[in-house]
Amino acid sequence: MIPLRIVVLGLSLSSSWGNGHATTYRALLRAFAARGHEVLFLERDTPWYAAHRDLPEPDFCRLAFYRDLDDLDRFRDVIAAADAVILGSYVPDGVAAGTRVRSWTGGVCAFYDIDTPVTLAKLASGDHEYLAPEQIPTYDLYLSFTGGPTLGRIEEHYGSPAARQLYCSVDPEAYPALDRTKRWDLSYLGTYSPDRQPTLTRLLIEPARRAPNLRFAVAGPQYPRDLDWPANVERIEHVPPSGHPDFYAASRYTLNVTRADMIRAGYSPSVRLFEAASCATPILSDRWDGLETVLAPASEILPVDAAADVLGILNGQPESERIGIARAARASVLARHSAAHRAGELEAHLREAAARKGTSTDIRDVQDRWPAKDLLKGAAREKSSMTRDKASRVLVAGGAGFIGSHLIDALLAGGARVTCLDNLETGRHANLDHLRKEPRFDFIEADLVDPLPKLPRFDRIFNLACPASPPHYQADPIHTMMTSVIGTHRLLELTRDADARFLQASTSEVYGDPEIHPQKECYWGNVNPTGPRACYDEGKRAAETLVFDFERVHGTDIRVARIFNTYGARMRADDGRVVSNVICQALSGTDITIYGDGSQTRSFCYVSDLVEGLMRLMGAEASPGGPVNLGNPSEITVEELVEHVVRLTGTASRLVTRPLPVDDPRRRRPDIARAKALLGWSPKIGLEAGLEAAIAWFSKEITPPPSVRSRRLESDVLAAG
Repeated sequence: MIPLRIVVLGLSLSSSWGNGHATTYRALLRAFAARGHEVLFLERDTPWYAAHRDLPEPDFCRLAFYRDLDDLDRFRDVIAAADAVILGSYVPDGVAAGTRVRSWTGGVCAFYDIDTPVTLAKLASGDHEYLAPEQIPTYDLYLSFTGGPTLGRIEEHYGSPAARQLYCSVDPEAYPALDRTKRWDLSYLGTYSPDRQPTLTRLLIEPARRAPNLRFAVAGPQYPRDLDWPANVERIEHVPPSGHPDFYAASRYTLNVTRADMIRAGYSPSVRLFEAASCATPILSDRWDGLETVLAPASEILPVDAAADVLGILNGQPESERIGIARAARASVLARHSAAHRAGELEAHLREAAARKGTSTDIRDVQDRWPAKDLLKGAAREKSSMTRDKASRVLVAGGAGFIGSHLIDALLAGGARVTCLDNLETGRHANLDHLRKEPRFDFIEADLVDPLPKLPRFDRIFNLACPASPPHYQADPIHTMMTSVIGTHRLLELTRDADARFLQASTSEVYGDPEIHPQKECYWGNVNPTGPRACYDEGKRAAETLVFDFERVHGTDIRVARIFNTYGARMRADDGRVVSNVICQALSGTDITIYGDGSQTRSFCYVSDLVEGLMRLMGAEASPGGPVNLGNPSEITVEELVEHVVRLTGTASRLVTRPLPVDDPRRRRPDIARAKALLGWSPKIGLEAGLEAAIAWFSKEITPPPSVRSRRLESDVLAAG
């Protein structure tokens, strides 16, 4: 048979953080590609997943990102020429995307519902977040995570021409059975979900309380910080897919907990169930209709109803029985629920739908050329220039900080070997913890004001070393000034000696309290050289002088980025800048401080956009011949920012005013015409989406009072797993 060419629009393939969709897609599409088919995966470029990508360049399919619905138009020809297009559940703006894609598609158009019971509950309540009921009859095929009677309901009640079961699956090579020392008697791996929590409490937390001699683990993000965990329950914030086999192998048993809507529907096995079974870890599970069609109760899986059932198994089941159940479950899953098995089912469903529609791919001219390759040349460039600069060695000074750590992630994703140099004055080890086992990453604790340790030769050097918020840089103003002057000089000498390329992270503060608006790079600024902010403002201006003098005197290959207000994940709660201040005060329920009357303006750029700009600037073939502004030109007042945060957090905090700090700028907005012309760069993340991501980050750092927690915005997308 002729191979199929398919396009998949899904929640995320690049990031497994906080969702089970990524591992489901990865296993299925890898196996589908292994059958000889060609796959393009289109993913909405969202702040949350952009900050947590653990598969930026899959080797089994093409992955491209689109900014919004209008940007999706770039792929219209590819979609039109595909044999099949599959739109997944929880895709942002899924209703509009589905309508648009359906109008372009010449082949089969399918909806893949990884959350069927949740979707149907949403439809019944009038919630059409990613699928509208009138769209269902227009899809040639409804691929459902749930089987059993639900399939008939989708066809009879909602008018689907063909609803077909497509359970999730497991890649046995990615989930092998390992021999590991058992750290826990019972574990659970899953993102927090309010409707799963009562079951988790009944079947893991309560047994832990009753049996303090046993060991338990709960792994996954988004659990409220105020949950009362027994002392013998180990909390793990995130286990990447590559770490799942070790996690399961270290567990005597693991727990499967099903979402409430899926229990009501039945026939909804989770991907974690298949993965744990493939790793030969025996599974305790809550009960639901159809469980016996997936794994045989008692011999392949152990249904439990109460804490006493759990403890009876943990304390009383012979080891030989435990091992026998694990082996039997693994054999059953590999025979019926492997990714290869599921890919065969998907192919059969698509070919059946094509034949029913009269567009069977078996009669397609084999020389018919899919335009995906040509289109994706441009798409790959647009996707991220972060992957373009594959310099063998890169130094990031200040890399443990907020922006620096995101930059390091991008450089590693692009193939570089990265060394981080940081004195940890304001940077944090926590920002780099996820890189501890990365062989291409090194960390050196050092201060640029002091003589540098012996370092290797670098191809690229980024200088982000300097406290950037007023409370931090004013805490030791002399050291701040010396970091900008002496530290920059040391790095420039290192750059000159290695014939490397250098990027200086400068700041919009070089414009001071500007009299020109918006600020262009040619503006010389209005800075108070003797005020309390001068250690930072004038330090950065002096650093720029050094950089351009090295270019003129030594011919050093240099770049200077003037960075405007940036925010996002990994900001410190005590950062002291307006976004972090307002969000932290809102989440903690304390008074929100507005300095002055709130009419002063700022332009806020999300960190992933800024990092993209830094990467493009460093990667530019020719020096821009001067500084380049990097920031978001959308200007709002501080008062408007506070209104956004109050609405998104639902806080009951009061607003209080304080006098405006000395030399605080009245207006701030970048002119980014040079960045657009020279780098093809402009911000993609809007303020609303960026603030949601930042609030989600700070929610993990701060324990809000009950009045805030009950009203806080919770993203269904992030809870989808």
